[in-house]
Amino acid sequence: MPIQCDYHMHTPLCKHATGPMEAYVERAIDLGLREIGFSDHNPLPRGLAANVRMAEGELDYYVNRVLDLRFQYRGKIDVLLGLEMDYVEGLETYCEQQIAQHPWDYVIGSIHYLDPECRIGSWPRNFAGTAAELLVRYLELMRRLTRSGLCDIIAHLDVPKRAGYRAEEFADELSATLQEIKRADICIEINTSGFRHPELPQPQPYPSLPIVEQVLALDIPLTVNSDAHAPEQVGLEFDRIERWLLQKGCKQLARFDRRERASYPL
Repeated sequence: MPIQCDYHMHTPLCKHATGPMEAYVERAIDLGLREIGFSDHNPLPRGLAANVRMAEGELDYYVNRVLDLRFQYRGKIDVLLGLEMDYVEGLETYCEQQIAQHPWDYVIGSIHYLDPECRIGSWPRNFAGTAAELLVRYLELMRRLTRSGLCDIIAHLDVPKRAGYRAEEFADELSATLQEIKRADICIEINTSGFRHPELPQPQPYPSLPIVEQVLALDIPLTVNSDAHAPEQVGLEFDRIERWLLQKGCKQLARFDRRERASYPL
């Protein structure tokens, strides 16, 4: 059975995605997917990183739009309600309360910022410190996210490589992070957006395939997501990832329903 789900899709509410939500769903139907999920960037308080996420007052609207699409496309494809939650140090209670408000099918956890004021991105072009300092900080935050219990899926695990910071070069920190994810029984996504990011030295997913091999060795659950910011990006390079996973002996992928994880055969 081919890859059936794409759980990482955005909407124009985040201010950096394009196309009507219906177009994402129609694209998924054309690809033969059985489930898709919207997971737009969660609002943050005090206007933090407001230029790349929905406002607090738009969260209810977002939820209602996704639920309306679920009803509209019933019988054709299952539309799931997700959220991409930015883990920001000190906002754990805020995020916990936000998540409790709505019937999410899953929450994707991500690290986009290294500081509580969301001024230092996870792939900065002009970082004041060393590569070691950046990656140690990033992977430390990833472990804190994992321990928080706030998310079901870890997003784009090695995203600092967008600015040339490679997690593989810090094997001990990376290994500790993967072990933490294993203990927490959280899913990791293979995020195919790297195949469309020109700043990478070669087209590749997040995390890189050598890291995915470590994930498979630890028997950490996987899902494959496109991180689509436009309808044509839905299901990006799923065939390529499916072939690679089958070659590596992967036999199942994760799926979600009301934050309960199950699996389906690959």
